[in-house]
Amino acid sequence: MQRTWYALCALVIVLAYIAWGTLEASAEDELTEADFQQMGSKYGVSPYVLLAISEVESQHGTLLGEKKVYEAVTGRQMRYLEKIARHTGRDLADFRGSSAGAMGQMQIMPSTFYTYGQDGNGDGLKDPLNPQDSLATAAYFLARTIAVKGSVRTALRSYNNSSVYCDEVLTLSKKMEMKSTFAAKQ
Repeated sequence: MQRTWYALCALVIVLAYIAWGTLEASAEDELTEADFQQMGSKYGVSPYVLLAISEVESQHGTLLGEKKVYEAVTGRQMRYLEKIARHTGRDLADFRGSSAGAMGQMQIMPSTFYTYGQDGNGDGLKDPLNPQDSLATAAYFLARTIAVKGSVRTALRSYNNSSVYCDEVLTLSKKMEMKSTFAAKQ
């Protein structure tokens, strides 16, 4: 119940920002269920796990973080962020994310994005701020990590080293899958 209340409050805040014109809502930037199905199928990862990560990390792209990533990262992460900026033609100030430096809809750290980055929308760029690229990168990272470590849980621990996070993503993905399966039978 408390989680639902927080989600509702966050939605109200986002809608207020959109109404005030301080946050742009763009239909072409929104990921659809078909995008999650396609990337899940392409990389052999459950689309429900991907959906759950998107929900937990950014509430499906509505809360991407306002921290300038270059202020949140140092050392190796900063070097990777600089490389990503050069490859995408973006300014370092364009990259905003969490206080830890994770960015994009799937909240991926610069080193992970640079290493596993995918061009999900086919424009020739691997851009962590593009939702399709962020989703494709998360799917590819999970697929590669599952192949090496053997399970979704251990792959999720590589994505975010928190057992609470893993439990939350796995529980939410199971609920989403059950809801989808039930709806399909109706």
